[in-house]
Amino acid sequence: MNHVYHTEQQEWLSHEAITKALFENYESIYAVDVETSAYQCFHESDSFSSLNLESRGNDFFGDVETNLLKTVYPDDQEFVRERLSHSALLAALEEEKYYAFVYRLLIDGKPLYHKLRATMEVVNQRPHFLIGVRNIDTAYRLDKTHEEQLSAMHRKETNHLEAILASAEGYMEANISRDLVLELSNYAVPTGLPDDLQFPNPEKPLTYSEFVKWRIENLIVENVEKYIEISDRDYLIRCFERGERRASVSFSIQTASGRAQPCKKVFYLYQDENTGDVLSFCVLYDLTEQQRKEKELSDLEHELQMSRIRNLTSQMQPHFLYNALGSIQEILLDDPQYASELIGDFTVHLRSCIRAMSNDAPIPFLQELANVKAYVNIEKMRFGDKLKVDYDIRADDFSILPLTVQPIVENAIRHGIYERGVSGGTVVLRTAEKEDAWCITVEDDGVGFDLDEYHRKLSSGKADSTGIRNILFRLETILRASMIIRSTIGVGTTVMITIPKERQKNESNYS
Repeated sequence: MNHVYHTEQQEWLSHEAITKALFENYESIYAVDVETSAYQCFHESDSFSSLNLESRGNDFFGDVETNLLKTVYPDDQEFVRERLSHSALLAALEEEKYYAFVYRLLIDGKPLYHKLRATMEVVNQRPHFLIGVRNIDTAYRLDKTHEEQLSAMHRKETNHLEAILASAEGYMEANISRDLVLELSNYAVPTGLPDDLQFPNPEKPLTYSEFVKWRIENLIVENVEKYIEISDRDYLIRCFERGERRASVSFSIQTASGRAQPCKKVFYLYQDENTGDVLSFCVLYDLTEQQRKEKELSDLEHELQMSRIRNLTSQMQPHFLYNALGSIQEILLDDPQYASELIGDFTVHLRSCIRAMSNDAPIPFLQELANVKAYVNIEKMRFGDKLKVDYDIRADDFSILPLTVQPIVENAIRHGIYERGVSGGTVVLRTAEKEDAWCITVEDDGVGFDLDEYHRKLSSGKADSTGIRNILFRLETILRASMIIRSTIGVGTTVMITIPKERQKNESNYS
């Protein structure tokens, strides 16, 4: 039986079916009979029509093999051949709703990036591949440029760090618990010191206490008492036990010329995972050169702090604050008790926002949960019975960054539940403890969204993800946590945060 599509047969494959399958306009859209491979092209842009491809035929995959030699960029031909076969499409679409890949087409002799996206639908009681091809060249190249800029930035940061470390006079690694020097650079005798200084016998093991005593007796001329206090083994061990991972002291060393050379000694404290011993990596800086670099670093840290404040301020959603206050004012006379409770919730939320601006250090999860509940209570004032929020809290003895869970719940309400209109919906906040991590999950049964479409809009600048990117950056940088987002149109969205337990042990490293 001939399954080539004819004009009079096109009615059964409506524009609605294509839109439902592919969600957006494409350069071309094909319908391919899964069983026979007969096909027809239902849409073709001007640029795509310049390729002079057949608009219908009996063997789609056979024609692909012929056409790719003249239309696909040579370097991508084998890639397309493997992925645009009948077996590859069928296997992929039996596992997932959509199948997509990126390759280059030769349009007017130029290689332009295109994205092929396919799905499988039953049309007129027969399974069909619906295949769309769209031009993503501008967005794709913009993305590549951004990646290159980001890579250059990372290289610059690495070079900057190496430059700072290169300015150090020397270093020492010591086992504080066992009073033992493990490694020593030219830290012992800095440049410009008297030649007649006798260093402790290098042929026998050097204790940390012996080394500190030698420096105090022979080198330190200013701030001696503070140097003795900070360098003391017991003091450093107490610092570590209090969760402090760094200590420092400024002092001066007498040089051969008699000049007092300003220095700074920084102790980085950590623990040997096998023995439990407290170790210290000590770095000595000559402040005559370092003072300028510290000023630059201080300026950078100030700018980072201001940037963090701006990011967190943007998450406070000023329109929400104004609307909340206005709504509370409206019910103040009718229900003073309810208004008073809402003012309390509003205060909790506002206090959390302000605290996060000045200090982004980890807080107990229960504090963030209190902020979430306060925010939800305020939103329920406006949404009423349309909004339901459930809390399935099975673990709470861990830390989280402020204003990380609350904005995700806010997104679920405002972009998920609110968009459902009068039917409303439910948001569920869950926590659970695993062997090596804590998990926080926020689920909603809202309208959902197309993740591919969302990322496309991000790359083209038509969507903004500053809030989500800021949350993810803070979680990754400070807690080494990860975040996964899953969403299905018409079903809802799930966001899962996973915080490794090992990082929680060392979270006081954050400063």
